[in-house]
Amino acid sequence: MDSLCRSCLNVREVVSGAGSTFLLCKLSQTETSFPKYPPQPVTQCDGYWDRAHGRSSFKLIILSNLYAVCRLDKEAAVPEWAQGELVSISRTPDELSIICLQGDVPVDIRKETGWRCLQIAGPLDFSIVGVIATLTGTLAAADISVFAVSTFDTDYLLVKQQDLDATVKSLTIAGHQIVV
Repeated sequence: MDSLCRSCLNVREVVSGAGSTFLLCKLSQTETSFPKYPPQPVTQCDGYWDRAHGRSSFKLIILSNLYAVCRLDKEAAVPEWAQGELVSISRTPDELSIICLQGDVPVDIRKETGWRCLQIAGPLDFSIVGVIATLTGTLAAADISVFAVSTFDTDYLLVKQQDLDATVKSLTIAGHQIVV
């Protein structure tokens, strides 16, 4: 029988010095309730991902602050005020775009304010397909505008403050777990 752990994002395959292959659960390093070497499926684990059907649900954490999406000239240096728990800086041939805490942005900066941020619990493996599409598809069906940001470990969705309740409701109905 093929273990669910084989498809889990928290498990890696390990080869011993003698050439034996086994599964090692990363959660065993931090949570004593998880076995180090899964002898059977670990069904309560959030890391399970069915590669054949895509991951059906995600855990999203609502960050407490308001964020701004700022636009600076393409030649601008990264400003000192661009700091905080979540900062995303993108430079293109046309602009310098910064996402940061709304309260830190000077009044004279071109910005769109009033964004709330939902962090997709990660880390997410690069091989996962459709994370953003799954979540934004649900929100698009509810007529909710989304600004998405990806990092090495995970993804973030920004929605307007006035859409946060509808966002939580839509994602919960779709089977996703929301943590406040």
